[in-house]
Amino acid sequence: MLANLVFTRAVPLMITSAKRSAMANYRFSESEASDKTDTLTQRVYESLRTDIVAGQFAPGDRLVRRALSKRLGVSPMPVTEALYLLELDGLVESRPLYGCRVRPLTIDDLRNDQVLREALECQAARMVAERASDEELRRLAMEARRLDRLMSGGNPDSKLGMELHLEFHVKIAELSGSTRLADELRRVWSRLLMRVNWLKATRYKQVPDDWHQQLVQVFESRDPAPAEIKMREHAQFGNEDDHAALREYLGEEAGEDT
Repeated sequence: MLANLVFTRAVPLMITSAKRSAMANYRFSESEASDKTDTLTQRVYESLRTDIVAGQFAPGDRLVRRALSKRLGVSPMPVTEALYLLELDGLVESRPLYGCRVRPLTIDDLRNDQVLREALECQAARMVAERASDEELRRLAMEARRLDRLMSGGNPDSKLGMELHLEFHVKIAELSGSTRLADELRRVWSRLLMRVNWLKATRYKQVPDDWHQQLVQVFESRDPAPAEIKMREHAQFGNEDDHAALREYLGEEAGEDT
C-alpha cells in the first residue's frame, strides 16, 4: 500500500560495527549501485513495512527470518537488521526464545498512539502557522483539495486515499521545520494505518467536503492558537469508533480461542 514512500532511518548505535559494515556493502542492483544511500537493508525494511501496514501479515504473526530471506531473495542479515528497524517503529516485537512477530493489537497501544499523534500534530500545527511560507501553504492547499476530493468521493480507505492521507499529515509536520517530529509522526501514522487496514470493521464517518482544506485555511491566519484547536479537533475525530472496532475485534478473537 505504501510502497512508493521512502523512509530513511539511521541504524541505531547498538548495532555492531560489523553489521554496519555489512549493511553498507549491500546494493540492490548494478544499475542502482551509484545511489550510496540505498541499501538492501532499507529495501527489505520498506518491503516488510509495507506488507505489515497493508495487513498482509496478521497481528501476532511470527516473522521467521529464514522464511523471509527466501521469500525476498536475500541473505538473513538484511532481514535481521530490517526487523530491528521495524521493532523501533513499533510494528514488530521480539520475544526471547521465540523470535519476532507482528505487534499484536491492544487497546493501550491504540490509546497511546492516538495521544502521541494528537500531541505531535498540534505542535506541528502551531509551528506551521508561524513559520510556513505563503508558497508552502499554497502547495499544501493543493494537496488538501486533492485529498478532500478523494474522501468525498466515497472511497477514503483506498490505497491511494490512505497514502495521500498519511503524506498530507506528514507534510504538515515537515513544514514545522522539525525532521524529528516528522519522522516520529510517520511512525505513529504507520501504526494507526496498520490497525485501520487490519480492522475491516473500522467505520468511516462522513466529514465535511473541505475537511483538510479547513486546516490549511487556519494555518493561513498565522495564529498558532486556532491552528492548534483545529488540529486537535481533526486528530480526535473518529477515535471512539476506532476503539469500538478494536474492542469488537478483540472480543471476537477471544471467542475463537475459547
